[in-house]
Amino acid sequence: MTELCLNDNCYNSVHQITKTLEFLSHVDRYVEDAKKAGDSEAEKVWNTIKSDRQKHAVMLKELVVADVKNNKF
Repeated sequence: MTELCLNDNCYNSVHQITKTLEFLSHVDRYVEDAKKAGDSEAEKVWNTIKSDRQKHAVMLKELVVADVKNNKF
């Protein structure tokens, strides 16, 4: 019998992808604010964080998709 994914591990994956996507929905404003302030260093930092978080979102999506394919949800 397949164990249903009702454990902390599955919750953590879904919760974190939600938080990551929420951040990504706002980060362009942070970049724009830094740009308006003429703060190229802050703009660079926000863009770097954005890039990293996009990679994390893909990784988390792949994890959740694999769990779904393995009938863990």
